[in-house]
Amino acid sequence: MPVEKRYSKRYPMDGEVYIRYRKQRLLPAKAVNCSMQGIYLRTESLTMLTGALVELELFRDGRQWSIMGIVTHAQHDGVGVMFWKPQTELYESVIAEASELRRVAAPPQSTPVDVHP
Repeated sequence: MPVEKRYSKRYPMDGEVYIRYRKQRLLPAKAVNCSMQGIYLRTESLTMLTGALVELELFRDGRQWSIMGIVTHAQHDGVGVMFWKPQTELYESVIAEASELRRVAAPPQSTPVDVHP
């Protein structure tokens, strides 16, 4: 079992994120999961070097976010980015959304019926 290298739990996250890399135009990506210290993004045909400085742009909860980060790992279909500074507000927003999704997806609790008068 791999050792978790983060200080906070990852939560599923959905949404468009745009990556600015080496002062190029914004490159589209899709958020997969997020912790307070970083994010994993699904990408298509995007090659990035580990250790590269990137800027992430996203719109969430009526707010435009611009977050600096460092590429921690890159694969053919995604990239992990560690935030330059912990993103407490973003993380809390992701947790709230994940909690709401779990609540909505949970099967309804049946109320026990007392059959004895």
